[in-house]
Amino acid sequence: MKNKIPFRFALLAPTLTVALAPVVWAQNAPSPSADSALPTATANADATVGFDKKAAAEAFDFGRTSIAALQEFALQRHPALQLVADLTDAERGVYVQAGLAPNPTLRYGGEEIGADGSAGKHGVSVEQEFGGAARRRLAQEASRKATVALDWERQVVATKIRNDVRAAAYRLLIAQKRVEFRQQIASVSQAAEDQARSLIAAGSLSQLNFIQLQNQTREAKLAVTKAKNAKTSAQNALLILLGAPNGTIEAILDDPEELGGEPLDENATLDDILERSPEIERLKAQIVQRQAVLNYERAPKREFSVEGGVSYAFGDSTTLASAGVGVPLRINDRNQGNIQRATAEYFAAQRELERTQLKLRAEFAETFAVYKSAREEVQTYREEIMPSLEKFFGMSQQAFLSGEIDFLEVSQARVVYIESSVNYLEALERLAESIVKLEGALLERCLED
Repeated sequence: MKNKIPFRFALLAPTLTVALAPVVWAQNAPSPSADSALPTATANADATVGFDKKAAAEAFDFGRTSIAALQEFALQRHPALQLVADLTDAERGVYVQAGLAPNPTLRYGGEEIGADGSAGKHGVSVEQEFGGAARRRLAQEASRKATVALDWERQVVATKIRNDVRAAAYRLLIAQKRVEFRQQIASVSQAAEDQARSLIAAGSLSQLNFIQLQNQTREAKLAVTKAKNAKTSAQNALLILLGAPNGTIEAILDDPEELGGEPLDENATLDDILERSPEIERLKAQIVQRQAVLNYERAPKREFSVEGGVSYAFGDSTTLASAGVGVPLRINDRNQGNIQRATAEYFAAQRELERTQLKLRAEFAETFAVYKSAREEVQTYREEIMPSLEKFFGMSQQAFLSGEIDFLEVSQARVVYIESSVNYLEALERLAESIVKLEGALLERCLED
């Protein structure tokens, strides 16, 4: 009996062909993603990440460069952009998976084994689910909309990177100007001290005034050291944003003194931000994606299953065929929970857009006020205050050494010159940061969540 089993199972071949027909149909059925432009997601275990430890450890020498070149460098290697790319690849995998038809189920069954000394009855059956192609297309559409939102997220991140690099570069340039200013003060103080030595020898300057000049020189040198440390900190911050913390920058060719040319129009600038902001476009794309999810959840489920099989009874040498159709009864689970969730998320996405539009208006009002104030300050200091103070400070030093004024007067002139220079550079920094924000759709801080 055991030797005859393989031969007798051969009798099942014609019926198995009929039973396996649903499997063949499912494998050869047209994919609902055939008309989609989305590429197929493929796993690549050897893929090189755009920002890695080895690359970050490289000591890039940027030499004499421009802000535009630094921005382009950051866009090629920033981990925030790579993160969005990875999330997009993940969503493409969701898209592919959503379009796959369900697998058929192959079952084996045996019964009456050993009855009357026979091998019993053995059979196989195949079950395949049908009717879900429409919902699969809706699921793929929702996933495709998600990739559109991620494309806008990439634009948001890229804009933040460009803005952060530009702002950090201007901070470094202004830090360099602080160093130059402090070095100028130290040089003038040192020259005054050197000249005072000869005045002491001639008896035309008191020892007390000379000691005070020496202390001013020491303070000026300490201020140079402090300014250099601030410059180093600004350079390190920029290099970190570039993804090259071990790099070096010889000089940035852009000049912050060129900022503040033609004034920005308040209404036109606000309208431009609200119209072209990638953050707004991302939120609009998310609303469309939420609508697609809601359409998917609301779509009626019309899936049904078809089963076909054959069995062979060894006792009486008979072959039997079976067929069945299963239709789920939507009595308890009508997908009402998922519909409620998708509906709430759709309206939440709309509220988020409204909230962000109000947030941008509030940020714009604050930033534009800073811009107007800083621009007026910079122009006043640049065109009126600093030229006269530089001349006044130099004249006061000479008047003191010639005995025309006392130490208190020259010291006051020095303090005024230093304070005005510091105020000018601070206003220039505020102007640079506000212009970067206004021209960059108010997006910043790419390293934050």
